[in-house]
Amino acid sequence: MKLQIDKSKKLPLYQQIVEQIRAQITSGEIPEGYQFPSERQLAEALGVNRTTVLNAYKELKADGLMASHVGRGTIAVRACGEEPVKAVYPGEPIWDHLFSDYLKNSDGFDVNKYLEIANRKDVISFAAGIASFENPPIQAFEGIGEELLERQSSMLVSPVAGFSSFRRVMSSYMQKRSCFCQPSEIMIVSGAQQGIDLVARAFINPGDIVFIEEPSFFPAIQAFRSLGARLMAIPMEEDGMNVDVLEQLLTRYRPKLIYTMPAYHNPCGVSMSTSKRIRFLELINKYGVPVLEDDPYSELCYEGQTMTPLKSMDKSGYVIYLSTFSKTVYPGLRLGWIWANKKLIYRLSNIRQLMDLHSSCISQLIVERFIASGEMEKYLSLIRREYRDGRDIMMDALKTYAPPGLTWNHPDGGYYLWCRLPEGLPADLLATQAAQNGVAVLPGTPFYLPGQKGENYIRLNYTFPPRNRIAEGIRVLCEVIRKLTVSEKEDGAFSDGEISPIL
Repeated sequence: MKLQIDKSKKLPLYQQIVEQIRAQITSGEIPEGYQFPSERQLAEALGVNRTTVLNAYKELKADGLMASHVGRGTIAVRACGEEPVKAVYPGEPIWDHLFSDYLKNSDGFDVNKYLEIANRKDVISFAAGIASFENPPIQAFEGIGEELLERQSSMLVSPVAGFSSFRRVMSSYMQKRSCFCQPSEIMIVSGAQQGIDLVARAFINPGDIVFIEEPSFFPAIQAFRSLGARLMAIPMEEDGMNVDVLEQLLTRYRPKLIYTMPAYHNPCGVSMSTSKRIRFLELINKYGVPVLEDDPYSELCYEGQTMTPLKSMDKSGYVIYLSTFSKTVYPGLRLGWIWANKKLIYRLSNIRQLMDLHSSCISQLIVERFIASGEMEKYLSLIRREYRDGRDIMMDALKTYAPPGLTWNHPDGGYYLWCRLPEGLPADLLATQAAQNGVAVLPGTPFYLPGQKGENYIRLNYTFPPRNRIAEGIRVLCEVIRKLTVSEKEDGAFSDGEISPIL
């Protein structure tokens, strides 16, 4: 079915729909039994009011060209006395009418293009949140072939929550971080994003309220939106979530879940202070709200002591802890873990077995060996030094090349610098121009709920690009910013400012 609406015509919109559908049914282009989209779906596809489509459907039913049946929806029918026409639907399926509400609720931001850019040798990529390839953890893979042969009988399939031996190793691993948990409270997942999706599916019904930080990790925003959640943003401050705003919202609303990244936040790099952590936990205990703590970066501390998880301070069990090895060991392993009450682990396993059943057996074995051997801690010490160097090189380059109006933060750990652009410079325009000059950056817009709220920010990753190319990439990026701002200054859109890091 092909419909074209011309709002400049004097003919009413509903009548335009009627005439086109009538002609297609009469000619046989729309065969008998063809199932029409619902009034809501067609109205969204055509960009008209639902009442317009409803009136069109009413007239077509009155003409005997449409009929509604329980379980079949609204279908095309032939005029009385005519033989049913058996016809194959012409062309490809009308996908937009067939997609589920789950898919329609999904955000359109495409991260895949940034992952593809990361593999290009001619591009300096500050866009993707990927670990360095300069010093891969080769020791994690040494001798893996022989061990697989020795354990082949036990490697055929894993329990849904992960190998029991691996969960025991993870229990001991967490205890070294002041997190005292049992193996039965741990579930191995295929990366942190699967963990977010599992928890979201376990708690969220359409219309439920979820509190998130703003800005926030955009795949989490996508996961909650896809399930029909109503998202409410809590602004970030220099020491984490604004807990005053959190308290105000909790007095008015009852969220089903709070999502937070308290250590080296993605994208803005800040960490929740101890005083805020204490008050945050007091509030969630008072109002009885579950919390999903997403913690991929806390072990990547470059100054001071490694931060212990928020979960380690949780005495009531409201905090669900999630972390990943993608940021520390190897991104392609796609392995993470959840620590929560064993009753919740059991229910998450029930959901998970309908998805991928269990995480890769080989990935589990690799990481289990890596931790148990003590090599993991040695490797963490190595990459902390490496990533700190990358951060410092990037910040020094910004101090050297940054044009007026460009500001940035000073993260104590994690992967990213969060940069504010000169006033009025759109991040999407900068990203496009920078890519044409061989530098990839990630615009700030997908990290915010309103469509244009993050348009003055970009996120820069300093862990992935080779350290000997970081300064050159920043020089090129700043030159692009300078050219764009100069062209806009001629129109009076910019004013002079000082170069300074965000405090």
